[in-house]
Amino acid sequence: MMIREVPQNFKLTYSQEDIAYRVYKMAGQMRHWVKDAQVNDGQQVLAICILRGGVFFFADLLKQIPYTVEPSFCRAMSYSSESNTQSEEFRLVVEPAEMKGRHVLLVDDICDSGKTLKHLHAYALENGAKMVKTAVLIHRNHAASVYTPDYIGFEYTGTEWFAGYGMEDKNHNSNFPEVYTIPCQ
Repeated sequence: MMIREVPQNFKLTYSQEDIAYRVYKMAGQMRHWVKDAQVNDGQQVLAICILRGGVFFFADLLKQIPYTVEPSFCRAMSYSSESNTQSEEFRLVVEPAEMKGRHVLLVDDICDSGKTLKHLHAYALENGAKMVKTAVLIHRNHAASVYTPDYIGFEYTGTEWFAGYGMEDKNHNSNFPEVYTIPCQ
């Protein structure tokens, strides 16, 4: 096994085992919804990964869902990667996928302010989605949040920055298999 160098100011918050267990549980929670979409509507759920951060969680989650889903991707940005700060600017680039009349699952690494998921939820409905559900690995639970996801791996109330499992520290350390917290600077 390769030993990974982790910066000293990183605090292990969620281990690989913790994450795997939560992903498994979340897939179990949504399996009836995914199956019902296929049985009742004759279509597989359209699962949309919000890039870049959601890619690790998305891949692991879809592998645990026991029914077929159609993967798709979009890029939504409300953070400055260079400074680890939220931005008021919101940019959205969506891969063309037919949403009309379909159940859509939006998958992201974290719901922080909730703005990204709120925008994407509205976008999916405006483009004809029959139903939209959201899944995040981490929900930062605070009063200023404008959106609550349907499926949540971990609730977190602190203000620390996250790194690992798709989340990055100034464009670094997103490939760590665990999630770490970093003190705010």
